[in-house]
Amino acid sequence: MSDILPYPKVRSPRTQVEETLNTMLETLAPGEQLPPEPALAKDLGVSRATLREVMRTFVERGMLVRRHGVGTFVTSRIPIMENGLEILETVETLTGRIGLETTVQNLEIEERLATPVEVAGLGHPEGTALPILAVTRVITVGQTPVADLRDVVPQTYLTQTDLGPDFHGSVLELLLQRGEPLLSTSRTEIVAESANTKFARRLSVPRGTALLKFVAQLYSYDERVVDFSVSYFVPGHFKFHVMRKVQG
Repeated sequence: MSDILPYPKVRSPRTQVEETLNTMLETLAPGEQLPPEPALAKDLGVSRATLREVMRTFVERGMLVRRHGVGTFVTSRIPIMENGLEILETVETLTGRIGLETTVQNLEIEERLATPVEVAGLGHPEGTALPILAVTRVITVGQTPVADLRDVVPQTYLTQTDLGPDFHGSVLELLLQRGEPLLSTSRTEIVAESANTKFARRLSVPRGTALLKFVAQLYSYDERVVDFSVSYFVPGHFKFHVMRKVQG
């Protein structure tokens, strides 16, 4: 009986484009622009539809970034920041652990009355006229935006004066340094949310990119909400994990 040789495995056009594009990116420096789609599709010998689908995957992985009306660029090769969700840590702590420095951009600080959503998030009855301090900013590593953060704190705990000229963007760190009120736990809801026009622009990602959204309430030991925060993290830069106990 003669040996029957298996048929060679045929790779799909999409797989071939992924491999070729991945090899190409390894030769390009962060920030370098890719050729226009028509020229790149012609060079790779594929349809623009196939190329566009592959490039969308690379954007979602954080390997490419599209700037509307400008082109597609190679992202910076920032190491993934990993964190266990059992312990609340600042973005600065996560980046510092792997030797990266962060900067704060688009910093907005305002004292105003809380919106209805913020009133509820801070655990107050509906209709409460609650003076709050709102701190919004984008965290970058190098020139790459990695997170958009907004903290809302009642003015009984923090005012704009308390931030001071040396404020570097971490409300949690400032509260911990003050030591009052004494912080206890953080309840955090985690969802995936598509970037709208506002966050796509602030985080330099295509509209519709899936962002990790953290909605958190930071509690004091007397069970009051000290900080209500909404944070968006860019995919490809963060990796979160949780340890779970086996029942029984």
